[in-house]
Order: sequence, then C-alpha cells, then structure tokens
Amino acid sequence: MRKFRSAIGRAAIVVIVVVVIVILASAGYFALTLKTTTTSTSSSSSSLTTSSTSPTSTTSSVSTTSTTSSSSTTTSFSSSTVSPVSTSMTTTTSTSSALVPSALTYETSQTPLYMDPQTTDFSYDFGLMLNVYEPLIWYNGTSPTLTIPWLAQNYTISSSGMTANFTLRSGITFADGEPLNSSAVYFSFNRLLMEDSSTPSTHGSQAAWYVQQLLNASLSSTLTGPQNYSAKWESEVLAENFVQITGPLTFTLHLQNPNAALQYILAGTWADVIAPSYIMQQDLAMWNKPSGDYTLPYTSLSGNEMTEFNQYFLDLVSTCNAGVTPAGCGATYLQTSLNGSLAGTGPYSIQSATGTGNFVFKANPHYWGGAYQYEGGAKIVPQISTVNVNYVPSLTTRELDLQSAAKSGQALIADIPNANLYDVANRQDWLSNGTLVSTIPGLTIYGPFTSFDTLFDPYVTNVTNELTGLYYTFQPFADLRFRLAFSDAVNMTEINVDSNNGLGQVAANIMPPGFAPNGVYNTSIAPIYGYNLTAVQDLLVSAMENPITHFTFVNGTAAPPHLFNNTFGCSAAALQANGGSCAHPVPQQVTLVYDTGDVVAEAIMTQIAQVVNNVSSTYNMGLTVSVEPLPSGEMLNIAISDQLYMWSIGWHADYPWATALLGPLYAPGNAAPSADGWNLTQFGTLYSQAVQATAVDNVTGLVRVSNMMNAIANREVMYLWTFYPETIAVMTSNLRGFFYNVALPMQPGYYFAYFY
Repeated sequence: MRKFRSAIGRAAIVVIVVVVIVILASAGYFALTLKTTTTSTSSSSSSLTTSSTSPTSTTSSVSTTSTTSSSSTTTSFSSSTVSPVSTSMTTTTSTSSALVPSALTYETSQTPLYMDPQTTDFSYDFGLMLNVYEPLIWYNGTSPTLTIPWLAQNYTISSSGMTANFTLRSGITFADGEPLNSSAVYFSFNRLLMEDSSTPSTHGSQAAWYVQQLLNASLSSTLTGPQNYSAKWESEVLAENFVQITGPLTFTLHLQNPNAALQYILAGTWADVIAPSYIMQQDLAMWNKPSGDYTLPYTSLSGNEMTEFNQYFLDLVSTCNAGVTPAGCGATYLQTSLNGSLAGTGPYSIQSATGTGNFVFKANPHYWGGAYQYEGGAKIVPQISTVNVNYVPSLTTRELDLQSAAKSGQALIADIPNANLYDVANRQDWLSNGTLVSTIPGLTIYGPFTSFDTLFDPYVTNVTNELTGLYYTFQPFADLRFRLAFSDAVNMTEINVDSNNGLGQVAANIMPPGFAPNGVYNTSIAPIYGYNLTAVQDLLVSAMENPITHFTFVNGTAAPPHLFNNTFGCSAAALQANGGSCAHPVPQQVTLVYDTGDVVAEAIMTQIAQVVNNVSSTYNMGLTVSVEPLPSGEMLNIAISDQLYMWSIGWHADYPWATALLGPLYAPGNAAPSADGWNLTQFGTLYSQAVQATAVDNVTGLVRVSNMMNAIANREVMYLWTFYPETIAVMTSNLRGFFYNVALPMQPGYYFAYFY
C-alpha cells in the first residue's frame, strides 16, 4: 500500500467507531477473521448492549469452487460453482426501531496519493476506492485466498494459462449511467497499460506492472526501463491484444506469461473497471487546459467507440514527458476527483473532494448489489447515505471528536495509533493476559488481526534535493556502514512493547506471517543487525575515517568522480591528533521523515537520531540527524521522487502471492528499488526465476528463490525492517457490519456498504 500498494501508516490503526443509534437493518455480512479474538465491553449503566461473540451480519459469504472439465483443458469459475458458507459466529441486534444514521464521518490520520485506481499503488487510496470501483473478481468474504466472480459472472482459464474467457454480469451500470460491458473492460485495462505505473512526476512507481507482468515486459518502465510513449509505443501496447472483445458481455484475456496468481492479480484495485465516456470527457478537459502546455493529437474525440478509445490513448501518451509533466504523465481527473466521481460501479460514488484529503461519499441508489445475492446471500444495499472522510492530523482532535460523538449521537470512525491503545483499552488486562477490554462504556474491541503488511524504513542511496533536483553531495546510505549503524541504533523489541503496545511482531524480512505460498514466511532469514550501541560507534568512526569513494547510480552505472563526497567529521590522523575529537569537523545533516501522527515511526527515528547524535557529539563529528513529520501523501510524493534519505513506509501485499512482494521491493527498476536508488543485478535474475516458478505453479522453486532474495536483501541492509503489524477494531456494541479481510488494504479498508 504502499506507500506506497502499497504505504501505510507505521502504527497499525485502532479503529474506533462511535454510533449511539441502534438499528435493525442488516447490510453487513462477514464474521471477522481473527488471529486472537477477544470481545469485551466495560461495565456501565448505559442502555447499550452487546453480544459476547464477534460480530457478523445476517448475510452469508460464499466459497468459490473451481471445476475442471473432463478433458482438463480449462478451469471454470462461475456463479453456479459457488455456494453459501455458514458462519459459526452470531450477531445480536436490538429490537429498537431507531433509524440508520444518515451520515458517517471517518477522521483519518492519512492523506491520499492518487484516487485513480489505475495510477496509484497506495493502500490508503485502495481502502477508500474499494467503495467506489469494482474488479472482475474479488475476495470471497473474509478469505484471503478464495475469490469469487464479481463483475464477471463466470470465467474459464485454459490449461496453458495463456487465455481466460470472461462473461460479465448483465444489467450493471456505472454511477453516471453508462452500462458495464466488454468495451469498458477493454478501455480500463488498456488505460492501465498506457499509464505505465506513472504519476505526474514519475514513471514505473505505481501498480500497472502487476498486469504488465502478464504481457510483453519490454513495454513496461517498471519491468525493463524507460519507455518513449510515442504513437508507435501506444500501437505496440494495443497490439498485445490483452483484451479481445468477443461480444457485448464477453471477452478473452490473452496472456504472454501465465501466472498462477491470475485470480489475485485481477482482484486488485488497479484492475477495477471504470466508465469510459466519463473518464475520457473529464481527462480531456484537464489536458486541454492551457496551463498543461500539452500538444494533444486530438483535442476532441470523434468516430466510433474504438476510434475514440484510440484517440484518447494517443492523447494520454502525448502528455508523458511533456508540458508540465516532463518526468511523468499528465494528471488525471480521478487523481483528485475534486468535483466527485461517477466512474465506478460500487456502492458509493464520490460527491466531492477538497484536494487536502477530505472526501464526501454518497450511497449509489442504483448499486447492483454485489455477487452474493445470486448464491443464497443478501443483496448489498448501502445503509448509510453519506460518508465524510476528513483528514484530521491532530490525534488530540480526533480523540476529542470521538468523545463528543459518543455523547451527541454522531456516527464517527477515527484513526487511533497503536501507541494510544490504552486510550480505549485496559492496560492491565492486555499486558497480563492479552485480553482487550474496553475502558469506554458501550464500546467493543475486536482483534488483534494479522495483516499481509510489512513495515520498514528504506535506506535511499541516490538522494536528490527537492528544490534543485540535483543530487546531494552527501550520500550516507550508499555506505553499508551507515546502514548498519542506523539499524544497530534502534531497539525494535523495546519499541514494539513501549510504543506499539505489542500489537505486532518485529519483522525479519519482507514476507509477513501466513503469506502464500507456504514456506515463503521464514523468520530464520534474519537481519544481520541488532541493537548494539558499540557497533554504532565503531561503524560511524570507520565511515568517518575512511569514507567510501565509489558510488553507483540507480541504473547501475558508476557515478563520475567528485560528484559525491561522503566526507564528514575529520580524518583518522586529525582525530588522533586532537585526542579522539575532531577539532574542525566537516558538518553533514541527515533528515529522517515519518508519516504525521505515526507515533511508532516517530519513536524509531527519534531513537536512531539520539544514538547517532550522541556518537557524533562524543567525537565532534559534525554529523547531525534530525526527524521530521510529513503528511502521508506529501511524504510519498517526495519519496518516490528520490528526495528523502530515509522515510517510514509499510507495504501491503497487493495480492497474496510471493511475487507481489519480491517484485516491487527487490527487483531492479521496480517501485521501491527505483525510488530508493537500489539496483542489485542478481535480483533481476532471481526475480525472473520467481516469475517462471509462478508461471508453472512450482511452489518449491518459488520458496527457494524467495528465501535467497530475502537473504541478499538482509545482507545488503536495503531496509530497516520494523514490524509485521496487527490491528484491532473498536466500535460501539450496537454497530454491525464491519468485516476484515487480511488480503484487502488494512488501513482503512472500510467497506462502508456493510455498516448499519
């Protein structure tokens, strides 16, 4: 989620939902999937009541069963092959006749990157957009591995894995009234490919590569390097014939590289289907503005549907590396959705946005109701008509608003960091027996939930100045000794207890617990660093006395002499001559950046700064480490442009398969390595082997390669691994409908349509 897909806040978020209206409607349906489940409320004279069991709504989820024909030529998935799954968990509801709250407010500590499903890879964005846009295939209830046809009615995958035939459900429309059909899928998937994981300031940093890996990798900036975005390139992308329309509601996907995780790839937000006419009209209006300074081949679109699509795609690529976006592609309307968005088929549409992180979501009165209604489950009908998402960076404000809402009857969700767990839970119960007991009357605490997230701090090796665009002369993290020193400076176990309140475990490598396939989660592949203050001192003195002189660019080529200079402090001779202290140190500054309000990330970076600054002071090195908070969206925008030395990030696996982490975190040219200045050539070879193993479902081979890549990353100290986070949900005991799926974006991941 980054981020990134996937960045999420350092601290897993405690979800607090305050509603004092009891209602009868049943909109939600899933039992919560828990690692450890404890449900309890504080004793109170309040009239609110709670069940002693975990909540589930009255609608069932369904399981997907694949059926293989007798000739074993295809594998079929359809609505007829799924059946309801009963749950062992129960729900009690009030007999009150109170109405559903008309509005719900979600106060978040995060800001979005881009609210366009085809131009972002940030889990916070995904968590909001799952309410608006929908994919062909989606996860089945709380299962992170079972999927169900969603917008698709059925699909079959050939035995070779090279083709997949789809039939769409009939009668579905986008919020603007356009019909869902095969043309919309053609437009959406090819638009994703044309965007090429680009933003207005970068290429290759977002999520398109998840689909591009199925096709000709040479047309992907993420997978093989810079593209020229010419009319010829656009033609070559379309010539891949990824989506072949075979009828109004039928189409065939043509793959060049089979992938055992295809169903998960197509369940991702980047694969959402959007309204073609709406998007083309809105984007063209933006790109035609004089302020963009673009020369569009088609200032207006004409002709039949396919002709207009092609004209739009040519306009799109003409904005790349041009006008006001010399290093990226033109901003799209959905990225900010300032006047709302009617481009989705989901249960909500975006009514408005401020551009500062605030959104108003309105229930879609024409929502088709989801796939479960066809298999014995209930039709999904959003019960809360308006959802306000507000960026509130102040924790104090969010907590005060919670208290006020509890008294006034508002419906409110607010982000509370793990560090503030005891604002809502009894400390003694949690520390003594691992039980989460609410200290606020009328609230129930669920969890903790595991996640497919890994939190870490990247060490960036090619950092540029945000103001000038030029490289900083000082590149400390190009030196392994600096990376080790900063890593040895933090006691992660202590911070997990003191700041994270034990809601997570210290991470060993990129693979989180329970990740697929079995065997890739392997804690025996551990980091080579550990909390060691003596090592910090020795490493920094060594780096000062003998600074590195060889540097490499992210493309793997050697930097010219004198471009970089890691000199700081003084030489060994000067240190000795002045009795172990530099008389006239060469000063250097390193700033560590974390997401505003992320208390755990702040604790990690503050401890690093204190330890390193203490060593620097002891030897008068002139090295100063500072810590700075930035809103998540702003931080990510700067980070993906290589402008931060070190920053806090969490990566939510975009789909539950090892290559979804090995690629973006390790493979040269991919999202994180590119942003962080890393280019370990052996990772290119190993990742190719991982892809090949996935193509033939060779789990043993994939696990072997995954372990090798993790071992190399740890040896090189690419990242400071922090935590495999856990999260809990805290809500009023009369609120129903919240569900958790580990495969979905963890924060916020609220599917508003299930709240009632």
